[in-house]
Amino acid sequence: MSISPETTNYMIAGYAVFFLVFTFYIVSLVVRWSNLRRDMHILEDLEIDNKS
Repeated sequence: MSISPETTNYMIAGYAVFFLVFTFYIVSLVVRWSNLRRDMHILEDLEIDNKS
């Protein structure tokens, strides 16, 4: 009968890495969305100025 190695620490480390990467991805999406909205407002303002 063999004893399986203790891998709980590796599992916890894997979950920690996953959640860090996932959090970074979500923050990246929020920043991109914010920049996109800002750029859209700037372009709309420029369009209004050009029509005047």
